[in-house]
Amino acid sequence: MGSFKNIIKKILLIRYSAIGDVVLATSIIELLRRNYPQNHLSMLVTQITAPIVEENPFLDRIIIYNRNKRFSYLKCVKVLRQERFDIIVSLQGKAGLLAFLAGAKERVGFNQSLRYRYFYNLRPKKWYPEKHALDRYLNMVEPLNLEGEIPEPKIYLTKEEESVAEKVLREKGVSKEDFLVGFNPVSAYPAKEWLLKYYIQLGKELIEKYNTKIIIFGKGDKRSSTICYQLEIALAKSENVLSLAGKTNLRQLAALAKCCQLFITGDTGPMHIAAAVGTKVLAFFASTDPKKSGPVGKEHIILEDKKMNWMKNISPEKVLEKIDAYLRKM
Repeated sequence: MGSFKNIIKKILLIRYSAIGDVVLATSIIELLRRNYPQNHLSMLVTQITAPIVEENPFLDRIIIYNRNKRFSYLKCVKVLRQERFDIIVSLQGKAGLLAFLAGAKERVGFNQSLRYRYFYNLRPKKWYPEKHALDRYLNMVEPLNLEGEIPEPKIYLTKEEESVAEKVLREKGVSKEDFLVGFNPVSAYPAKEWLLKYYIQLGKELIEKYNTKIIIFGKGDKRSSTICYQLEIALAKSENVLSLAGKTNLRQLAALAKCCQLFITGDTGPMHIAAAVGTKVLAFFASTDPKKSGPVGKEHIILEDKKMNWMKNISPEKVLEKIDAYLRKM
């Protein structure tokens, strides 16, 4: 870092997809700011992932990459060239060509494919694909010799956003004394989902045993809406269930997740969002490795079906045991 720190004025961080990956990238934002406190720091994201870094106090500017629009790549290159960045730090391995065309003299990053790798002129000496995604980010920026421990990912909410979330829950009969649990039963990849019938059984047992209040989260697409609706109907005899599936944006989801004492989910973007607002996460893994993509933090609960049998081996009874143990510690 010392070799060119004094000549760098403008820095661009690139990580525009996916949701969980951008959440993890907030750690690198803070680490860069600690090492370059006086420099202008921008980040390239998409319209989908931009809400994750809104209100982040360590960023000077957020640049939107409208990937799905006509000529979006060329327009993005034009915008970046106009900014005249001194250094581009890419956590998006395949963005090497974009970083090169943007005209920055120094380009930090890595990709295992030779097709992208050599667009970066500052690459780590060694690559560790077996490490957690956050550690791989730190590996990518190794040439910068950044000082200090890497902070945990964090999403910054405004007081107004938190107040609105609390008001929504209060109007639905949820008090601060309630044991509030978030259920996120859906994923873009079905192999990452715990069985619906298990969510139903666990929900019923939590309500009966602890009078738990449950928020159902999910996307608004047809498949996700159907799963969340089936879960809601199965638990509908209780007034303890509030379904917000398809009714929240990312920042609203983050604010509501922050209100939960526990967030139950598969390996998804919302899993990382919940962890990044300080909520304890209980996460299921089968097709992915929690050592590589699990939630960041020491207190989260990880349940893994190593047989990759659609998580059939993670029974509601096992999950309830983990929740019982967690509540005994509270």
